[in-house]
Amino acid sequence: MKQLSVLIFAAALVSGSAVAAGQSHGSSGSAHAGHGPGTMAQDTSDELTKAFDELDADGNGQLSTAELARHPMAAHASMVDADKSGDLDRQEFEVLHKM
Repeated sequence: MKQLSVLIFAAALVSGSAVAAGQSHGSSGSAHAGHGPGTMAQDTSDELTKAFDELDADGNGQLSTAELARHPMAAHASMVDADKSGDLDRQEFEVLHKM
């Protein structure tokens, strides 16, 4: 009887997680951060470009450790620094935002 209760409880947890995931990422047409359907990719791209440009104080197309220090995800920058240069380019910065 205990095993059956544990299995029912586990199934309830799994299905509850699936429902919660469906609500936040479902196909209902809702998008992240209140953006409407179809606009999220463009808005995100524009927002990333603006954020990158604001952080890139010297305008060299790379974000140094000092420039990244103002960013809330700065501690994770080394995880996305694919070329291990110590700086993040625009593609690496985009990956940082997907974390």
